[in-house]
Amino acid sequence: MFVEYGSLSATNMSGGISIEFAVEHALRRSRYSLILGGLALVGIVATSGVRPAVYGRPSPKDPGAPTTSRFASRLPLQRSAQNAQKPITVMTIGGSVAHGWVDTKQGGGYLVRAFRSLSASTDVKYQIVDRTVIGSNAVQIATQYPTWLKTVRPQVVVISWGGLNDAWPRTPFSRYEAEVNREIHLALAVKASVFIVTPPVTRASYTKYRVAEPLYLDREMNVALSFHNPNVHVFDVFDQMKTYLKEHHQTYVPYMADGWHPNSRGHILAGRILYHDMRAAFGRSPIRLEA
Repeated sequence: MFVEYGSLSATNMSGGISIEFAVEHALRRSRYSLILGGLALVGIVATSGVRPAVYGRPSPKDPGAPTTSRFASRLPLQRSAQNAQKPITVMTIGGSVAHGWVDTKQGGGYLVRAFRSLSASTDVKYQIVDRTVIGSNAVQIATQYPTWLKTVRPQVVVISWGGLNDAWPRTPFSRYEAEVNREIHLALAVKASVFIVTPPVTRASYTKYRVAEPLYLDREMNVALSFHNPNVHVFDVFDQMKTYLKEHHQTYVPYMADGWHPNSRGHILAGRILYHDMRAAFGRSPIRLEA
């Protein structure tokens, strides 16, 4: 049985199973695919023939207006009533861009900006627990991640890898897919909704890693689709931001702080896109698990 947001505890899951047990059980189930390097997962993705659900594409007048992206929307939306008094805990994981590197301290990066706007425009308050690690990728946080789920007990897990920290060391695609699969699997095991959020564009997205970065991001989104789970959502900020710049006849330059990171203007635009996508997905209702 799925639990309501704000009511998750160590004993109120189905059959009285604790979060610790759920994480350990999910870890045991995920080890086989990790040992195989994700080969089984790759087979599922390659044969599914269906693209991930991606919310929104910016229109020329509004970078957050929800229209159709280059991916078809396949997963159902979900809405529910919720006690507005209790905040929803959102745990974020990712690298330096997801951390908000180079954005102002007050701004906090595109993820924080998006959820702050969502809290301000709805009756639901979102509390961010930042578990992003500067310079890391999915492989490098694999050991800490299960512990974070046990201690934070999030109701939403936001996975926002940028691809660059994997493109640079050339992480094998199969390993990358297997780690993202494991992250989603473990989050669902503790009854958390999962958001896959692609990153803002950077100078590297148009230069050195113009080909490699989208390949990692596409694989990440396809992993999410392979779950066929209405509690796994994909928000493709990367493609939407590229489209916005193209439609406004802009280059990436005004939005960049350096080769790998957007400046505050870039974080603001990415956060605005993500915020409008989440509003398109959930309206003013809280994020809730669908059975």
